Amino acid sequence: MAKIIVAAPPIEGELAPLLQLARGLAERGHLITVVTGSRFRAQVEQAGLGFVPHTGTADFDIRVVAEDPERMKLAPGPEMLNYDWAHCFVDPMPDQHAVLQSLLEEDPDQYLICNVLWLGAFPTAMGAPGLRPRRWVAVCATPLAISSEDTSFFGPVPVAPGEDQKAANRAANAEFVELMRPTQVRLTEVLLSLGATETVPGFIDGISTVPDVTAALTVPGFEFDRGDAPDSLHLVGILPGRSQADWEPPSWWSDVDGSRPVVVVTQGTLANRDLSDLVEPALLGLADLDVTVVAALGREVEALSIPVPANARVAEFIPFDRLLPKADVYVTNGGFGGTQQAIAAGVPVVAAGVTEDKPATAARVAYREVGVDLRTGRPTPEAVADAVAIVLKDDGMRDNARGLAEVYAAHDALAEIERLTLG
Repeated sequence: MAKIIVAAPPIEGELAPLLQLARGLAERGHLITVVTGSRFRAQVEQAGLGFVPHTGTADFDIRVVAEDPERMKLAPGPEMLNYDWAHCFVDPMPDQHAVLQSLLEEDPDQYLICNVLWLGAFPTAMGAPGLRPRRWVAVCATPLAISSEDTSFFGPVPVAPGEDQKAANRAANAEFVELMRPTQVRLTEVLLSLGATETVPGFIDGISTVPDVTAALTVPGFEFDRGDAPDSLHLVGILPGRSQADWEPPSWWSDVDGSRPVVVVTQGTLANRDLSDLVEPALLGLADLDVTVVAALGREVEALSIPVPANARVAEFIPFDRLLPKADVYVTNGGFGGTQQAIAAGVPVVAAGVTEDKPATAARVAYREVGVDLRTGRPTPEAVADAVAIVLKDDGMRDNARGLAEVYAAHDALAEIERLTLG
């Protein structure tokens, strides 16, 4: 039995895989302490896990951050990304560092598994005073941004015949680093204030290269190829969707019986404040197609501002392990976890997202030819309908998704992360 601290920012998409990992490790006999935002106390303790809350700046509510008037004025892209990275990941570092030090002072014989964007172990790795865990494993639940001469964050840069592909990729990565310079400046300021003595690495690469090991929740064949990736980086697959035994199927569940194609539509659990971004255009655009549409809203059904078309069924929540095996197309705003769950089920994707890392997820969908990237966060009903029709007719996309499903099935992320942690 090992004593393991599992830490994540208080953001559903970043915490969920770490909490699932914590449950799995506890079931294997390890003693787990989860560190995250105070509003997740009940969820963690109901899972039978130890809980230590964030305090201060680290204990933020992402729903409040997302609707901050200052943030709302920013355009999607580098401006908003810098705001998010600084406020949600860099500024909480001192309080994250403090809680980690408190736990290690109580018992230094502990391992740390944290989300790659939880930076509480960064200061001591950069020479600041304090204790270090026995081993630090960072888990990446987002598309990899680590620099490579083989790709950019959004894929290999298109080049004309005779042009140097690697040089183009290096230039694109350098440009991305420059665009994210405000985050880098803030990272350096915070680390120096905590007593760091080592040269501060670039944020984009450092979150993956500074930890002892980084386990990326993805697979070769979906993530872009990087022949120059560090040996400490491992692509370990994804954690399976956790089954909910007490879930009761809705009265219309028999309608998704395979008699006609099933199209799943979702905006995830965070970017669903305005369902007119994707869910409503999808419902309208698919209303006249011979398909059954299932919209998993991630919020109350009453949030819809349009009548539900005759061929659509809506619910606040449906477990993906029950829904995706029935699906033929997955329409999403580009959440990395949900997109990969769909592909792991052999379901091709229509992606429409422009905030956070969603464009990078959509770029992987298009590059690997497992679906369509609509290149917008607010598609028209016609655009969604056209994309779904393309996917339904394209045997190649379906075959590619099924081929990748076999790759996902060959990985056991829980076992691999346990091995990487304990040796």
